[in-house]
Amino acid sequence: MVRDNLDRTVVPSRKQNSAAETQNQSRPPEEPAGPERVQSPERVQPESQEPTESQLALLHWKPLNLHEEPETWSQQPITGADAESFPTHLRPFSSAAEYKLVKHTYQQLQHSGYYWGSMTMDQAHKILTWAQLGTFLIRDSGQPDVFFTLSYQSDDGPTSVRVQLNNLLFSLCGSHRTFASLFALLTYYTGSSCKLTLPYRKQRPERLKQMCRRALMGSYGAENISTLSGLSTQVKDYVHAYPCCI
Repeated sequence: MVRDNLDRTVVPSRKQNSAAETQNQSRPPEEPAGPERVQSPERVQPESQEPTESQLALLHWKPLNLHEEPETWSQQPITGADAESFPTHLRPFSSAAEYKLVKHTYQQLQHSGYYWGSMTMDQAHKILTWAQLGTFLIRDSGQPDVFFTLSYQSDDGPTSVRVQLNNLLFSLCGSHRTFASLFALLTYYTGSSCKLTLPYRKQRPERLKQMCRRALMGSYGAENISTLSGLSTQVKDYVHAYPCCI
């Protein structure tokens, strides 16, 4: 069982148990089970499987025992100019609200620096192989029914966990802890009780203006940026484009 907190317990599904039994039968007795790793292709867990307890536990210092407008929305595939500025793979949206949430998340990710877009698990793990413990990035999921995947450097090497979106709430696959935004999820998992530390950004070193934006958010908060008289409208718009401290 995976303990999400002191009050709630998540019981693995039969599908998870069955997959685990099959995996154990095919693995030599002397080889312990572990999370997907780029160094050992035969041990890589396909993204279509549920994450194991150890994968989610790796995110915590203590293994999870710590207590646009509607009329523009369409379920049809995005094409033309919109397709070039939108995620490279999309499932049909369940509602106009989900469409707006994903679009807004994607737009903010473009400003984050640690969103790598279309990238395979092997490519992400190769990038993270020599990164320090806790380094992470966000990429497109390889699953047709999932938008994003979190890849990070764990104690056992590069690991990937799908980011689920259900009922307009984000969560890591296998956890019942939900968040109103992807960035709230990342803020939680970069907290003191978890192991995510620094994002792996494409721009290295990071641009000074991006660092200043995060410093403003950390000092004043998103709700107060508009009230700062010393900032121009252009600067305020730039800050609000990515109102996060990560």
